[in-house]
Amino acid sequence: MVPDRSAEFTAEFARVRPSSPLKPTRSTRDAIVLRRAPFSETSQVVDLLTPDDGRLSVLARGSYRDKSTFGGPLDVLTRGVADVQRRRRSELDLLHGFQITQPWRGLRRELTTWLGANHALELIRAFAWPRDREPALFDALAGVLDLLDRARERFEIEAYLTSFAGRVLGIAGFVPVLDACVRCGNDVRSARRGWLSLAQGGLLCGSCSTPDRTAIVCSDGVIRLLRRALGGARDDADTPAWTEAVVTEARRAIDLYVEYRLERPLLSRRLLDRTERTPSREPVA
Repeated sequence: MVPDRSAEFTAEFARVRPSSPLKPTRSTRDAIVLRRAPFSETSQVVDLLTPDDGRLSVLARGSYRDKSTFGGPLDVLTRGVADVQRRRRSELDLLHGFQITQPWRGLRRELTTWLGANHALELIRAFAWPRDREPALFDALAGVLDLLDRARERFEIEAYLTSFAGRVLGIAGFVPVLDACVRCGNDVRSARRGWLSLAQGGLLCGSCSTPDRTAIVCSDGVIRLLRRALGGARDDADTPAWTEAVVTEARRAIDLYVEYRLERPLLSRRLLDRTERTPSREPVA
């Protein structure tokens, strides 16, 4: 006769079962506003990037009201401490408060800087998964926004964005092969130029580049800059060592590579390319 162990199993289940599996949790966390949209006449839906919880979509109830706890509607490209209540049965969490710690006012000083910062946001939104912990992405975004906040020249903006795109690709695991031909394996580090294959994900030697219609011709300076950017370097002290032509060509190559991986164009980059070389001195509203 098989012994009745139902009471033992019930006691064991009660010990390991969480007491309130659907109980909402509320806590404060560092956050950057990625996107906001109206939810009603008085509320907003806001996308936040956090170090520990990745990208969160939250509801800011009453943010449009004059006497709201938020002090007004939330805006993109601001960093602060978010008071978030997680809801396990909904993908939309509740935002009870947002205390701004870094407004990044310099990003709104000129149109070129504003578009560059929004380009960084578009890259993050593409590679940051909802509720996926990735502190490196948060640090990369905060770092490049700090640099863009102090940038004054178009050349600086291009250099910072190129380095940032390389860091994001490295974190996401989409780094192209830049030391050897991805088709035949030959060493290409000493070549004076190479062909970056968007389809095959790396450099091609001269012999292998002919049949590849997605290959982009890159000079030696561009390849060295791409190696530095994709290696995760973020030292802005070395920025003047690169000429404007090299930085522009490297930015174009890495943007095309990102667009091929995403299978869609980067709208923010198209807008940035349409701006004049000399930034406007008119502040962004």
